[in-house]
Amino acid sequence: MFGLPRKPHALLLASLAAFTASQSSAHTPYIAPTSFEPVMGKMASFDASFAEEFFIPEAAFNKGHFMVTTPEGNSVKPDSMAELKTRVVLEHELKDEGTYRITTGARKGATFLIYDLDGEEKRVMDPKEPAPEGADVKFHFQSITRADTYVSRKAPSNGALKVEAEGLQILPIDNPTELFADEEFSLKILLDNKGMADQEILAYRANQEKSKPMSFATNKDGVAALTLPAGKYLLRARYRGPAPEGSKVPTFSHTTTLSVQVFENI
Repeated sequence: MFGLPRKPHALLLASLAAFTASQSSAHTPYIAPTSFEPVMGKMASFDASFAEEFFIPEAAFNKGHFMVTTPEGNSVKPDSMAELKTRVVLEHELKDEGTYRITTGARKGATFLIYDLDGEEKRVMDPKEPAPEGADVKFHFQSITRADTYVSRKAPSNGALKVEAEGLQILPIDNPTELFADEEFSLKILLDNKGMADQEILAYRANQEKSKPMSFATNKDGVAALTLPAGKYLLRARYRGPAPEGSKVPTFSHTTTLSVQVFENI
């Protein structure tokens, strides 16, 4: 399509990663509860947004497929949802005790067609507009974004610790609602339900996003062990690679995040 091979070689993927990294700081998705503390009542609320500083909403996470996974592992829609300019606000009644997963679902975002023509770089975001004849296509991809978080009503449980079968996702191995400072906890990075080896995970601490995030990497099974100081964090993983057969673009640029709080170890 447009002269770009379906399976880009390593150099092209590296160039694509550099390009999208420069574009993405203001477009990182998150969903987070208004409080990470254990819910003692039954109602919980959440904000879903794209932001540069976490967790300060800038643009609403619209066109999401929001779902709640109950402690029993069942998936249900949130009780209520309101789309504002800077964020989507969700409320859900936690009827049972235990841990709940709240996800935005996968959101297909803008497509980017980047090409050179007569020595000048051009960018097209209209998927119906092809590159002109004679253009040298550099990148053609679509962004796929997803954000997750977890809350517990009273005692934590593990029935909701699961993800969908498709896309790039962060699967907690340890319950993400009972993380403590300087104690190791594990998670797994999956792409289409397969563990991703040597995948980088960045940990952005709330109110410190301008500083360099902490970096971790997965092992051969896609598992990473993290140890963090107390605070609220956005954990982010990224992958750019071939889109599934039949897609409108040759490359997908995946971004997935998990919002957590690491509590003081008293």
